[in-house]
Amino acid sequence: MDITERDRTLLGGHPAERLAGRWSAMFVAAISAAYAVVMVVGFASMGNLTDPLPDPYLAVAEVLILVMAPVMVVLMAAVHACAPVHLRMFGLVAFGWMLVAACLTMTVHVVQLVMVRRIEPESVPGFARLFDFAWPSMLYAVDVVAWDLLLGLSLVFAAAVFTGPGYRTARLWLLVSGVLCLVGLVGPAIDVMALRGIGILGYVVAFPIACVALSRAFAAAPAHDVVPAGRS
Repeated sequence: MDITERDRTLLGGHPAERLAGRWSAMFVAAISAAYAVVMVVGFASMGNLTDPLPDPYLAVAEVLILVMAPVMVVLMAAVHACAPVHLRMFGLVAFGWMLVAACLTMTVHVVQLVMVRRIEPESVPGFARLFDFAWPSMLYAVDVVAWDLLLGLSLVFAAAVFTGPGYRTARLWLLVSGVLCLVGLVGPAIDVMALRGIGILGYVVAFPIACVALSRAFAAAPAHDVVPAGRS
């Protein structure tokens, strides 16, 4: 690969955009780790993985999601802003899917935190099918769309931005996490929710690893402004 072709695969953007990408990626990785700890401790306290996560573990997990989701949008905005010009469409699509995913999951968890806990289940016919965080329910289905379908699509498209030889780790883990999220849709589709664990593995385990790799990719970008070939 000659130097011109190599430059076409480098992350560009302003240093401030690359810095935003680096630190938002590390923030998401850190919050994801905290979320995983809460999940493990919560389910360990119950002694099984089939019942819904109880409070206070569920409430803490929901607050962590509300903190993390806006930063995930910033991360994908940075991916789009710093993408090589011939790959910016993929960054834009990744940002779009991430934005919708964040809006959906934030809506779900705000409803859970500030409304559902104030409703007596007996006062609402079909309460469990609407608001319970156990399958099948409307809120659960919306959250599955956010974290399995939309996040999965966002990560797969983001992987297409990192084609350079120095970004193989970021590309690999973005693809792994995105594909795992998408495969997790099989569980709800065939009503075998144990298979949704594949998607959970994608966004609880593989996605934070991808974020660490993304942070390194942004940090390794040139210290000066880069204008990819084709951008005026």
